[in-house]
Formats: sequence, structure tokens, C-alpha cells
Amino acid sequence: MTESQIHILVVDDERNIRNNLGMVLEAEGYKVDKCSNGDDAILHVKQGRYDIAFVDIQMPKMDGLELLRYLRGHRAVEAMKLGAVDFLEKPFDPKAIQLLCQEILEREKVATGGTVDDLLHLAALARERKAFTEARVHLKIAMMRGLTRPEPYYELGRLAEEEDQVNHAVQYYYMALEAQSDFAPARSALARLGRIRERPTA
Repeated sequence: MTESQIHILVVDDERNIRNNLGMVLEAEGYKVDKCSNGDDAILHVKQGRYDIAFVDIQMPKMDGLELLRYLRGHRAVEAMKLGAVDFLEKPFDPKAIQLLCQEILEREKVATGGTVDDLLHLAALARERKAFTEARVHLKIAMMRGLTRPEPYYELGRLAEEEDQVNHAVQYYYMALEAQSDFAPARSALARLGRIRERPTA
């Protein structure tokens, strides 16, 4: 699926936000339809298929949550078929919008049989936008799908360190070494934390 095939619906009663968000998405190569209210959005989804919808929660007439219930009930947006709902606070960070779109599209791929590498990429996208809980979920699924791969354990260790959970990080780094004893990033992390000695290089 190429970005030019991705169809996104933007629903917001504030024209500036609607237009700015549309410009950010169009600059990334997505096809965008914009609506100013929930009733207009419903007309759009009845006429076409959307991969992703950005919906303002506080709108007059039909509010965003009511519209989301409609979209979910009618399975009108591809991403929501997976039960996916993400929340962003205004004002939007264009980079966060780009990352979230990539992440949503990656989720769809993973849900239909994605690889460990797909999950690692998904976790990296979530981590970049500081969505650490989501990143952890992706990494744990990757861990289960690739028990002999050291990368999911190592990335879980990095996340734990970022959240000041050093003991958990150490455990994950050791698990990475159990999966692959010569996995250098985990060994270096343990050495940096003073929990293992670096092996001398020849």
C-alpha cells in the first residue's frame, strides 16, 4: 500500500485546524477530505472508504465521540476495524501527526501477519512520539513472535532505562544476551550500567 492510496478524513469545526492538518497530511502524499461537522463526515463515509480519520472531540451538533461511535459501529474506517483509537492534543505537532499515520498503517500490516521487524519498526515509531506504553506492547508481541531474536529484549531495556527502571532494563539486556550471547548492544548497555565487563577485543 503506497501513501498515495491512503485516504484520510479530517473532521474539525475550526477551519484553521482543519486546513492546517489537511496541509500536513497532503504534504506527506495522503489523499485528504475535510469536514466541518459530524453530519458532513457521515455523508462522506457513506460515499467512500477511509483508512484513517482525525476527529475533533468537541464539536457542535454531533460531538466527536458520537461520530467515533458511528464510525466504529459501521466499520467505516479501516484503522478502526482493529479497534484503534489514538488521542492527540491541540496544537498539533506536524511530526507527531506524520509518525502517528505511519504507525497506524504499520499496525494494519502487523495485524495481518506482520514480522518481528515490522513490530520493531512500529515500536520505534511509537517511541519517537513518546508513546512508551504502545511501544512496549509492540515489543512484547515481537518478543513472543521471535523468541530467539535479541532486539525486542534490548529495546524493552532501552525503554525501561528511559523510564528510570534500571533493574528492569538490566533484566531485559540479560534476556537479549540469552537470546544471542554475542549481541553487542546489550553487552555494551550492561557495561555502561556497570553490570558486566566488556570483553577485550582482539
